[in-house]
Amino acid sequence: MPHLYFANQMRTQSVRIVIHPLLQFAPWLFLAEDVPAEVAEPKPFLLQLMENPLFPIAGIILIFYLTLIAPERRRKAEEAKRIAAIKKNDRVITNGGLHGTVVSAPSDSDVVTIRLDESGTIRVKVSRWALTVIEEKKPKDDAKD
Repeated sequence: MPHLYFANQMRTQSVRIVIHPLLQFAPWLFLAEDVPAEVAEPKPFLLQLMENPLFPIAGIILIFYLTLIAPERRRKAEEAKRIAAIKKNDRVITNGGLHGTVVSAPSDSDVVTIRLDESGTIRVKVSRWALTVIEEKKPKDDAKD
């Protein structure tokens, strides 16, 4: 079996001869840098901006804000103004489905009293936030054609 020993020894030596110099040179590969062939012109600002990976993310956030958040804020502000402007004799509908007319709505209170029937015997106190619809009065036409 001496020939197998010799074959293994030759294989080991050939690996050492080929691999060892490569492993010694490998750390220097990390230090090597490409030298630019020529100095490139600076790119225009808009092109640099478009190549920035944050640009599409900022665009998506802007679209999200303009389509979802801003209209909802605007709607809530208008609703808060409308509810704050409730006054006596306004027709309202609560979120429970009760239709009535406002009897008293103090501006410093969150509670509004509404009457449910025309005679005024049934009165209910509800919170302002529970009023979902404020029916606007339609102007009556005095001149009939």
